[in-house]
Amino acid sequence: MDITFLKRFITTSIGRKAVMAVSGLLLGGFMVVHLAENLLLFGGEAAYNGWVDLLLSNPVTPFLEVGLLFIFIAHIITGVWVRIEDFLNAPRGYEARKWQGGRTIGSATMLYTAAAILAYLAYHLLTFRFVDHSMGFYQMVTAAFRSPAFVVIYIAGSAALALHLSHGMQSAFQTLGLSHPKYTPFIKIGGILVAVSMVGFALISVYFLLNIDLKTAEAGYQVTVIR
Repeated sequence: MDITFLKRFITTSIGRKAVMAVSGLLLGGFMVVHLAENLLLFGGEAAYNGWVDLLLSNPVTPFLEVGLLFIFIAHIITGVWVRIEDFLNAPRGYEARKWQGGRTIGSATMLYTAAAILAYLAYHLLTFRFVDHSMGFYQMVTAAFRSPAFVVIYIAGSAALALHLSHGMQSAFQTLGLSHPKYTPFIKIGGILVAVSMVGFALISVYFLLNIDLKTAEAGYQVTVIR
């Protein structure tokens, strides 16, 4: 790999936006996978702990975590850099006209939702990653979800993530020049579906907060709430 070319590429505006777009797509994909992992909570303690133990025992996992960290850092640095450039190069009165030209809530609040996601991520790591895991991961996660305060924070983080991705996913494809009149509608729909799926994190936390029990009866499925 030509390191010199890579350095020159990153120092250009187009290069920084490309890095931000690629890293954003990778992080969005990771969140979909992470949501799928969280859905294993519905399978019970054995299923969830079994999956976590499999991940922790995999020698590749530490390298994936380091790679994910570098991707996240690259996304933050290039995102802030691009935002500053856009602000400095924006015409006078741009903020007053920022809702014109088809801008959405997601596009207009990208900086704020990014800050909210960063704050929530720090809280999330302190709650689940850098703590004592002796009680078991399933018990640790479900115990946290029994706290109304934590669930409120979790819902807020999920909402910020959904709003961020509602614009970020389709914007990334556009930045990379992958938009096309024939495929753009599908890209937009895909981006929206990924964003909406992030609400699943909030629903999982509410499920365990309310202590809902989904039981299979002979006549079919019935939902009861344990008091």
